[in-house]
This record gives sequence, structure tokens and C-alpha cells, in this order.
Amino acid sequence: MRKSRFLIGGGLLALMLFAPHGGLAQQTSDEAQKLRFEILQKDIESLKAGQKAILDELQDMKKLLSPRGDDRSPVRDINATLSVADAFAIGDTKATLTLVEFTDYQ
Repeated sequence: MRKSRFLIGGGLLALMLFAPHGGLAQQTSDEAQKLRFEILQKDIESLKAGQKAILDELQDMKKLLSPRGDDRSPVRDINATLSVADAFAIGDTKATLTLVEFTDYQ
């Protein structure tokens, strides 16, 4: 019994030491590396083309949003007169500054 354990253990040890390690480290050929490199180059080129298309679309959107040029202010000049005489108010009715808040509670 003891001798069979020794033989099995020794056999396993010999198998681990002398067996080829082909599954542990995969060897790659030059052709496989070249193919991977070409695939990566194609992927990079497609990413560059996608980025260019996105930048072109952004430029088009900027042109659509600013018809008067780059110096256009996002706030337009609006001349309006509001009457708040009958509206709910807090504070002095004769104050020099009146703050009007527009809200939508939907």
C-alpha cells in the first residue's frame, strides 16, 4: 500500500516535471501577429472616421444654432411691459426693485 502511494506520487511528480508545457504558454506565429496588427489598424481607422463624422455633425449643429454668427448672445433682446399691480406680492409695494418669478407647477 505504501509502495503504491510512492509510485503514484513519483509518477505524478515525473509527469509534471517532464511533460511539455504546451498548454501553459501559447506560441504565436508572425503571421498571426501581423493579422492582429492589421485588424487593429482597421479598427483604429474606423474609429477615426467615426470621430470625424461626429465632429462634422457637431459643426453642422453649431451652424444651425447660431445663424447670426459666433457673437450671438443666447439671450435675445425682449421689450415687454408687465402689469403686476393686481398680483400677489410680498414686501413693500413702493420698492424700487420688483422681482417677478415665473413658475410652472406641472
